[in-house]
Amino acid sequence: MTDESHDCVLSYALTTVPAPLTASPPKVDSGNEDELAYGSIDLVISNSGSTPVRCGKIAIVLPVGSLAQDLALTGEGIAPYVEPESGWTIVGPQPDVLVAVPTAETAVFPAAGETAGETTGDSSKVRFSVEPSGGASEVTVDGLYITLKNIAISNKTGVARIGIEEWATTEDEIPAVPNTGSLEVAKFPFRSGADPSPGIGRALVAVKSVGGPPATRISAGAEVRLEWHHVRGDNHELYMDDRRVADPSIAGGSAYQVPVDTVLRDTAFALKTVTPTPDGGYVTRWDHLTVCVTDQRLASLTVNGALDAEGAVTAGSSLDVTGAVTAQSTLDVTGDATVRGTLRATGEVTVGGTLAVTGQLTANGPIQANDWVTVAADKTLTTYGSIDAKAGATVAGTLNVTGTLVGVSVSVTHDDWVYGRSEKNSESTASSGEVMVGRKHDGDENGKTWYKYARLTVS
Repeated sequence: MTDESHDCVLSYALTTVPAPLTASPPKVDSGNEDELAYGSIDLVISNSGSTPVRCGKIAIVLPVGSLAQDLALTGEGIAPYVEPESGWTIVGPQPDVLVAVPTAETAVFPAAGETAGETTGDSSKVRFSVEPSGGASEVTVDGLYITLKNIAISNKTGVARIGIEEWATTEDEIPAVPNTGSLEVAKFPFRSGADPSPGIGRALVAVKSVGGPPATRISAGAEVRLEWHHVRGDNHELYMDDRRVADPSIAGGSAYQVPVDTVLRDTAFALKTVTPTPDGGYVTRWDHLTVCVTDQRLASLTVNGALDAEGAVTAGSSLDVTGAVTAQSTLDVTGDATVRGTLRATGEVTVGGTLAVTGQLTANGPIQANDWVTVAADKTLTTYGSIDAKAGATVAGTLNVTGTLVGVSVSVTHDDWVYGRSEKNSESTASSGEVMVGRKHDGDENGKTWYKYARLTVS
């Protein structure tokens, strides 16, 4: 064992996200910390030598401050992670020092070139050496990965030197004084859109609430929150279907709360991001997503085939179907309803305009149309409720109504009495388009009988 410090015996490789790191703005007011430049450091540690290395602890020292040689503005808020996490823990004894400590008292890094059978038994498994009071057992690992996230990068351009301290040795006993080393990390000045990629968007997502589940399928009018990754210098535009969302917070923000009762049907969102480039140009990126609605509310609906709804059918404007329409509940159309086939509704049928059906119309509830009700020739209109047609009803075929007929006028044009004849063995039949409206008789069965007919016009 020696009390002198030596160079590190393990090998260290470092990368950053983003690469390269960019310095934070020189002045950021309180409450605008999002404008700081944040980054992550990924560190890989392994044994590149030919002799196994026993390691008791590794310390990573981050220079903190606002100088060119400082990496972070503050050590607070840094999120450390170590892998394999089952064999190592990572703690922060002070704001600018993060220490990786093996779960066991020490760990052994196998030498480079050693096969699984010679050391670990399985190169994909991790074992550590534990030194209990009654003896020692050896465990080997192939490497160590450490990541430090959410680092607020210092606001001066320069090269920061990360200190490495390792309590490691190729001998039997862990040294009391750590080996030391350093890794250099450059902080470049911020250049908006440096080397942007037009094909990469800003990861637009839709959630039901802050921190909630994804809004892949919602009920009509429910809340939707859109979130995306914002990079300093970005300018955003948000589109909902075919219109731009007019909200000034979108341009430089990273989220938008869609108001309730806005997403009423399947809705496509698009996020346009314009990022300046160092040469004075710009790059445009696009993100697209669609939010599906279970109970859609449509302004108009055109169906080339049949429309079969397990529940109610509601159209905010017109309904135009070339096939049959079957509604297991009510049919409610604000505008005109045109069905070039049969129309069946187990509930009420309400149409704000004209209801035109070329096939059979059947409703278990009342039918109400603010304009005409038209059923094509030789077809049947059947309702077990009332028919309310504000303008009129035209049925060229059969009309069956067990309820009332409201808003429809019936005019009766009487003919003269048909000359009487003997009642015995006599009969009389109305002409086409007429109904019998009167009968009178004189005497017994041998007396005379007269008949009166009338023409009915429904409008």
